[in-house]
Amino acid sequence: MPLFSVIMATYNRGRHILPSIQSVLRQSCQDFELLVIGDCCTDDTAEIVGALASPQIRWLNLPERGGSQSFPNNAGIELSRGPAIAYIGHDDIWAPDHLQALAGLLQQDSQVDFAVSGAIFHGPRASNFRQVTGIFSDKAAAFTHFFPPSSFGHRRDVTNRIGMWRDPRQIAPPVDADLLLRAAKSGMNFVSTQRITVHKFAAGHRYLSYMSHSSDEQQRMIRRIERTGYEDYLTSELAKARAADTFMIVRHPDFKRYENGQLATQNAKNRGLVRPELRSLTRRVVIRQDDSPKALDWGPLKTRAGRMRWIGCNPRPRLLVPFKYAGIAQIRLEIWHPCREALTGLKLSANGQPIMATMSRLRRKGHLWSAQAAFETTLRDDDHTILELHPNRLQRPAEQRTGIGVATMELMPLGYQGIVAKLARLVARLRPVR
Repeated sequence: MPLFSVIMATYNRGRHILPSIQSVLRQSCQDFELLVIGDCCTDDTAEIVGALASPQIRWLNLPERGGSQSFPNNAGIELSRGPAIAYIGHDDIWAPDHLQALAGLLQQDSQVDFAVSGAIFHGPRASNFRQVTGIFSDKAAAFTHFFPPSSFGHRRDVTNRIGMWRDPRQIAPPVDADLLLRAAKSGMNFVSTQRITVHKFAAGHRYLSYMSHSSDEQQRMIRRIERTGYEDYLTSELAKARAADTFMIVRHPDFKRYENGQLATQNAKNRGLVRPELRSLTRRVVIRQDDSPKALDWGPLKTRAGRMRWIGCNPRPRLLVPFKYAGIAQIRLEIWHPCREALTGLKLSANGQPIMATMSRLRRKGHLWSAQAAFETTLRDDDHTILELHPNRLQRPAEQRTGIGVATMELMPLGYQGIVAKLARLVARLRPVR
């Protein structure tokens, strides 16, 4: 019987799941089984996991999609054979001593219900975003601070005492916060390892991350862990978090402000699991900014100078195009910036294909300048298109300076349908007024 049953909930991550699995298999504590549970995966994840041919890994794909880690986690707990349960996100990385650190607490003191290790939330590459959680001495920390599932382990009987993971549609908190708060309020004992052993690459911090999976960040972290100087890197990251006041600030909000399932829906929109209806592009369309969640890519909606959103700390922010078209389309983005020099050009990509937009219609409104960034590109004919902006140094936010803002997006089909659309507009203009 293994000491730990490690549960990895996953959904259609395919080969990009491999770095996270490798970080489990390379643990110094090898007394574990790894249960990879698919939330009704429809891609090649089963083949990818099966090809590892490890006796420590078991794979189960649920027959129906639940849309949350709750359902795979519950299935994993039911399959578990170990007296302790640990979790790892399918896009997170463990340091080699993670399970050993948890085991030290759980085996040393039978009164410990949850062993919590330190975790760094890493923002998108070059975002300079980091948050540290899981390092605490006060046992009351569990009432206020959030710890991601990848950072904690608990005794197998915890869910017998407080119940299993809950359906996100029936509760206001996210399912992981709900589990932690139920455990804390029931009097369970949380103890920290006082060590950072988890690297969290939160999908909710990466807009549309489930539409185009990547594992570059995870692979880089594994290489960093293997290199000399990793401990110095951790010390540096911890110091940067303290200096930026992002150490132990990941706290539970007042969940009474939210309806049941509201936060789960917002998180699904962030990740691209819930998207606007996909429509055919048959005529000129103008899309205006809304206040839907867009992770670290874009700030909140501003309406003083029109409906606009400023770029966030992600240096490669994304925009979603909810139209399909079997041909080339012209796109115009209304771009704003305090400096005229920032509006001379714009690099971006559409579905990974690089583009250089030209700027026109330069005008000034108050202390801001605006321009139209125009380009032509091929949209997907069966799915949403992702635009990714590649702003230069001046276009990115910095101290005492905002980055670019984006207001409207104008789409125009080119080719035959575009000609028809132009003729229709011309006829409308020539039609006599009655």
